[in-house]
Parts: sequence; C-alpha cells; structure tokens
Amino acid sequence: MASTYYSPDCRPGNNVVPRAGLGLCSVSGAFNIATAGEGGGTTLIINDVIQMVKIPKGATILDLILDSADIDASTTLTLSVGDGTTPGRFILESTVGQAGGIVRLSVTGSTQYAYTADDTIDVKVIAAATSTAVTAGILKLTVFYSMDA
Repeated sequence: MASTYYSPDCRPGNNVVPRAGLGLCSVSGAFNIATAGEGGGTTLIINDVIQMVKIPKGATILDLILDSADIDASTTLTLSVGDGTTPGRFILESTVGQAGGIVRLSVTGSTQYAYTADDTIDVKVIAAATSTAVTAGILKLTVFYSMDA
C-alpha cells in the first residue's frame, strides 16, 4: 500500500514561513530513503509520495531542481514532482532516479504557477520495479519562487 513520507524540512509541525515582498526566494529539502529519523528508513513503492518542501500561500513558482542519486537497481523507476492536486505539475515521469542526475522543471506552462494556499511540493513514485525495491539513496529538491504580494 502506498504511503506518504516527509523530508526533515517538511515533517508535520514545521510551519510555512511566508516571506511577502522579498522577491526571489528558495527552499530546499532532502530525503534519505535508507535513514530512519531523517525522513527515510523505508522502501519506496509505486504511488508513494514524499513531501519535500513547504510552499507558502502567494508563492509563484519560477523553477525547481530535482537531484537524485542512482536509487533504482532496475530501469523501471519514474518520478513526478508536483503537489497534492497535480502530482506531475512540474516534472512528469522522469527517469532521473534510474542512473542519478539532475532534472529541472519540465512541464510546459508550469512556470509562474501561483499557490493560493499553503502547500507542499512532493515527489511521487509513478513506476517502480517490484523485484528490486528502492531502498537507498538521497533525493534533493530545490524550489525557486517569488513572493511579491
């Protein structure tokens, strides 16, 4: 059964801190799949969601970067980056976790997306091999946004 996990920066109880009028802002989060106590200690399976960073109401997304280690022993893993409403809002079914690397915002029309309520930006496991589960590696997400309001 799919689960929801949290990066240490996004665990329940951490508040979103709005930064109105500051212009360009960024927020980063990391998730260590293997390390319990740092958000991980799990095995990722299809439809798992990792809430990586919190985004305040009024944030307008400018860009984001997903940095992944080689976390898949097979060639099946695909990851999307989005939110609870649209799991692939910013990155749709990337294979970056299969060999490791960096992928940036890639969905046409997703720049300048403005949040009307506090939310999280999440990594969702879209596909994963059943015979070689994802049990180790680090995912990092950096989001660039503006807070002009």
